[in-house]
Amino acid sequence: MLRKIAIVGANGFVGRHLLELVAQKGIGSVGIVRSAAAAVLVQGLSGTPFQVADLEKDAMTPLIPALATCDGLVYLASVSAGPRARDRTDPAGLVNVLAACRAAGVPKFVFFSGLGIAHYGMNPHCTNSYFLAKMAGEVALFRSSLTSTVFRPSYLFGAGDEFLSPLILRIAADPDIEIPGEGGYRLQPLAVRDAALAVLGALEHSEASPRVIDLVGPEVLSYRALVGRIASIMGRRVEVRERPVNEALALARESGYFGLRPHDLACLLCDEVSDPSAVESLVGGKLEPLDGVIARTVAALESSGSQG
Repeated sequence: MLRKIAIVGANGFVGRHLLELVAQKGIGSVGIVRSAAAAVLVQGLSGTPFQVADLEKDAMTPLIPALATCDGLVYLASVSAGPRARDRTDPAGLVNVLAACRAAGVPKFVFFSGLGIAHYGMNPHCTNSYFLAKMAGEVALFRSSLTSTVFRPSYLFGAGDEFLSPLILRIAADPDIEIPGEGGYRLQPLAVRDAALAVLGALEHSEASPRVIDLVGPEVLSYRALVGRIASIMGRRVEVRERPVNEALALARESGYFGLRPHDLACLLCDEVSDPSAVESLVGGKLEPLDGVIARTVAALESSGSQG
């Protein structure tokens, strides 16, 4: 039974939902974050904050006491935040955290990678510094002696996410929706709560290590179909307008494409799907249907006044 876990990047979207879930289940948590503001957020979600400004510098020594009584660690942060391209694929921060886990006796480690990494060098949209960084993180973890689970997530949906919520707001603001290309590339979204449940399942059960699990939801649909599904749930009619993919990618590089950075847009175009049965096994039942996740996120935005 889990008593306490550590979460690197606890102030992020997945981290916040994981903090809420462990608090509901009576599990203690240590939220490892960079800033004082993030530490306040962790504390507000019943976690114990631990601030480390830069994991890439020698973070092993100060982390050891904070990890000493943890049953597992979940690494949700980017592999590296370095400003130069070569730095973005350097797993130094992850390596330091792995060393601290070994020294503190933390037995299990969960790492969030990316769906599509398996097609690096085969799919051009999966062949970039983002997926290379995730690959470097996986290799560093596989070389460690820790019992490890790698999750390769598709899109994780829920209140406060950076994909579904902005798309809902776009549809609410303007029925004319632009998409990159014809929109046939597929997604397999998963409710963020189910992702958090899968993390706890991976930490609670002893399995062969290392193991890699595609963190995907119960339904596969195209991006164009997703736009239509959201509009239908919102009771809106939309007109979909296509922009050539190369133009959308150029805009993403220049200033962002509707908030998507180049690697964000590449992930959307990857067309990666998988079998959700391993996730269902960890969650211990059926995954939340996509329509329910969308409806709850729409309701959350409406209650907050975000839709105007």
